[in-house]
Amino acid sequence: MQFRGAAPIPGGRPGEERSLAIFLRNYWYVAAWSEEIGREPLQRWLLNEPVVMWRRGDGTPCALADRCPHRGAPLSNGRVVGDDIVCGYHGLGFCGDGSCTQVPGVKTLPSGLSTRSYPVAERWGWVFLWMGDPALADEAAIPDYHWNDDPGWAGRGETLPVAVNYTLVRDNLLDLSHAHFVHQDTLATDAVVDAPVKTEFDGKALRVVRDMRGIEPSPFFKRLCGFNGTVNHRQEVAFTPAANIVISVRVSSNDNPDHAVENRVLNAMTPETDRSTHYFWSLQRDTALDDKALTDAMFTANRDTFFEDVAVIEAQQKMLDRAPEPARPVRWHIDKGVDRAQRWVAKLLSEEAAQAGRAAAE
Repeated sequence: MQFRGAAPIPGGRPGEERSLAIFLRNYWYVAAWSEEIGREPLQRWLLNEPVVMWRRGDGTPCALADRCPHRGAPLSNGRVVGDDIVCGYHGLGFCGDGSCTQVPGVKTLPSGLSTRSYPVAERWGWVFLWMGDPALADEAAIPDYHWNDDPGWAGRGETLPVAVNYTLVRDNLLDLSHAHFVHQDTLATDAVVDAPVKTEFDGKALRVVRDMRGIEPSPFFKRLCGFNGTVNHRQEVAFTPAANIVISVRVSSNDNPDHAVENRVLNAMTPETDRSTHYFWSLQRDTALDDKALTDAMFTANRDTFFEDVAVIEAQQKMLDRAPEPARPVRWHIDKGVDRAQRWVAKLLSEEAAQAGRAAAE
């Protein structure tokens, strides 16, 4: 079997590790919530790379490879002094662009003494890092998560650690038919399995759409949004590379056209390693903006559904890692979005590899 959009999984004995370490690099990834980064160094592994983040005196976030070029000690074990980070092993200092600013006891700094820096941007309560070629970093390409701090929306989010390759989180969100089976007490409806699935692809985003009309509302919308009787329920799952999904949900009552709710579930799936993911998520709504109790209740309900997802996909990852090579996956209509995303990402990976090869040859 091969994850399209990940590295081929080579054959091997049951229990033998299989590498999945191919990631799109020339994209913005969510690295942290804004409040996580301060004047103390923060270490985070991203795309199999150790990164250290901190804020300069003016509050600007910066990020470096978390390895001192002297002997490889983690810079995150040091401290921030002024705008620089100082290694806790031998006191070398580095500024936000990765250049060395001091070597204790040395007047003339050794040439080439620097470490990698990452382009950083801060938007909507999240800090984004560009993990590829810095020359290609374009802030106009930052994925749109504006609902996170839009005054017309209210909600909460968190980071969920998931012990799987990030593609399993992505594919779980692109196929919401699983809600009927996995989320019986929250999102389950018969209609999510039976409704036609439409995919829309314009080269910039992939959308998976379900329009479910005249259906019984799910327990989540009954309990937290007060829907009784039948509703119209529209789901739109929008995927943009490298690992961003916005789920737009609109539920409206058939009995009372004025009773309608719009939700946005924001999902940023940043690979930590081959088999672990930083899953940044947030649930936002456009009604009852000042109702903190509702915000907390919706957050808890949504988090509980994600815990159910995690149990399924972590077991899936273990099976894929340990079982003998399975047959090619069987597909049907519910897999339209998953299949299209896998093929799209595989194409982008191939293009990045070709681009890197040309650059190396120049």
